This record gives sequence, structure tokens and C-alpha cells, in this order.
Amino acid sequence: MAKTSCSSVGWHIVAAVLLAGTIGARAYPSEEVEKVWPDRLRGFCVGKPQEHMTREEIWQRLAGWNVNVITVNLTHDRRLGIEDTSGLPEVPPQMEPYRGGLNRLDRMIALAKKYRIFIVLEGGAAVGVDRINVATGKTIAGKTADAERAYLQNVINLHVYLANKYAHEPTILAYNFISEPHTPWIVEHWRTEVVPAFIKAVRAVDTNTYLIFSAGLWGFPDFGKARRLEAPFDDPAGKTLYGWHDYSPHNYTHQGVGKRPRGLVYPGMLKMFDGSPLKLWDRAALEEYMRPALDFMKTYKVNMFVGEFGVVRWAPGAAQWLADKASLFEQYGVSWTCHNYAGAWDGWNVTVPADAPGGNVPDGGVDTARLEALKKYFARNRTFNE
Repeated sequence: MAKTSCSSVGWHIVAAVLLAGTIGARAYPSEEVEKVWPDRLRGFCVGKPQEHMTREEIWQRLAGWNVNVITVNLTHDRRLGIEDTSGLPEVPPQMEPYRGGLNRLDRMIALAKKYRIFIVLEGGAAVGVDRINVATGKTIAGKTADAERAYLQNVINLHVYLANKYAHEPTILAYNFISEPHTPWIVEHWRTEVVPAFIKAVRAVDTNTYLIFSAGLWGFPDFGKARRLEAPFDDPAGKTLYGWHDYSPHNYTHQGVGKRPRGLVYPGMLKMFDGSPLKLWDRAALEEYMRPALDFMKTYKVNMFVGEFGVVRWAPGAAQWLADKASLFEQYGVSWTCHNYAGAWDGWNVTVPADAPGGNVPDGGVDTARLEALKKYFARNRTFNE
């Protein structure tokens, strides 16, 4: 179960070591820092560590809204479009595929420190992720289990490196492990093999950073008896949280993505998926959808973290949907990061107007009604050193 604190203090320095530890070519303070999950986190998912996330103006905007956390989806350099890593700090051979991304992450950490914003790292897009992605049809035919095992080992190796490096880095508060598991072998063995192997490996080098787990299968809130996760995982450090990704109803939040039709209105008669029954989706329905996770939270007295929830900017009623979701998280004491601000594709970006032409704009510069729906809750945030 998660260690919690009702204090606004997010971390405590419990001891100081005179020497600095060197990891790769960079030196990090070896202060032993106890990371403590704050009373509440509210912020944005920013997606992959794009180059614009190393620019100060992005962090100034986040701080201006009083955001106190971002979720970062760390991935390998090929996915980031980084081709030349010469001149960057050295990394162990196994981490070479991430060399440019890790350098960007270090630059982001420096800005996070300056603007007092936590980072939750999601490393599920490790090398091998494209070879098992059933959503894109890139899974290796007939070799799914072998490809999934190889991918899982890459995820574990990446997190062990991160855990060694950032165990006492207070801005790196948690690792959100494969937040949307969806391939056959991983989902089937999620509780018995996949998560336990990850916990064992990471806890061998880091008992300080929090670990966040979903219930399995696309990060849906499938918690509870006869569902995908009936009880908490065994964590020797006692610093485990649980969470989900929330795009309910999916046909509404993802309208206009791919070939999905537009014009679906919230609140209204909607379907979760194409094959789901038509029903009224309003705030009460959103609450009903969350109920398994909320019951799990209450039963086991654990903290919950929604690492992604969002709606495309052109969806009719998008601001109301965000307002209803955020108000429910507030009602039940759930921390959250909205998808998104400063991501890659700007279809989800809350600073880009609904009728903008679209592209890859990190900041649309507009206080949209969607952003305003969130800012009222950001105003309640405390930062990690207050």
C-alpha cells in the first residue's frame, strides 16, 4: 500500500552525504531524500520528451497555472526523431538507444527543480514496443509471447537504470509502469509474472521512488473482485499506487481521430465503443465508470493517480466533460494529469482552439474553456518544497 502524507511537504531530506555520486558523465547529489506522496497532484501529461520541453517558456506557463506535476512518456531516440547523439553525456551500452531522450530528461529535471514541479515517468515505450503493438498491427505474427517477453525485459532494464540514477532525485516522484498494457501475454500474466518481476528488479536498487500500476488491459479502471486486479501488489517498500487512464466514453473523447465520426455531444446519448449499448453519458455515468477504481481505493486505502484523461478539442461539450471529470477526481481525492499540454499532435492540447487548423503546436497561447475548467483546480495545488 502507498505511504501517504496529509502534509503539504512532498519530500524530506533525511540525511546528507558529503560526496556526489556520478552516473554516466553527470554528477548527481547523493543526498538521501525520502520521497513522500503529496496530498494531491494536478497537472498535465506532456507526452514524449520533445525538444520544446527543454525550453523555459513551457515551464513558465505550467508554473503560471500552478501545475505541480507532469507525466512524461520516456521512449527511445528513434521515436523521438533524435539521430545524432554525439557529444552528449555517455550512457551504458544498454542505454544507447535512449541517449538523446535521457539527456533531454536531465534538462527537463533542471527546469522542474527551478519551477517546483514533480515528474512522473512512464517508460512503457521502451525498445520493442512497436513490435507488440496490437493496436497498430505491428505485432510479430506467431511470436507474440517471445516479443512481449523481450519488450518487458527492455522496460525493466530501462527502469532499473532510471532507478539507480534518480532514487534520491526529488523531482522524479514515481514510475508509472506500462500504463496501458494490452498485448496477450502481458495482460494474461500481469499479476503473476509481469508486475512482480518489475517490482523485484526496481526495488533491488530503489526503495524510495513510488510505483504506479493499472489493473491491466489498456489502463481501464478494472479493479475489484472478479475483475483484473482484486488486491494490491506486494511492494517491500510500501510505496505503491494505482491508477487508470480515462477516456470514457471512448467514441466521444476520440471523435474525429482516424475514421471516427464527429459531432457527438456531451452530455448525451453515447456509446463507450462501437459495439457498446447507447446510453446517457453525463457526470453520473462518468462516476459509475470510475466506481471499481474508487471502491478499490476505499477498500485498500491506497492513493490513485489518473495519468491520462482527455478529450479532443473539437468535441462538442469538451469543456463540460473536463469539468465533470476533474470535479469527480476532486470529490474522491484522486491525483491527475490531463492529456494534454505541450504534447506532439495538438488535437488534445487544451491551449489550442477547437477550430484551429491543427498540427504540432506545443502551446496555442489561448485560455480556452477547456483550460479554464482545469485552472480552478490547479489553484489548489501546493508545490513539492512548500
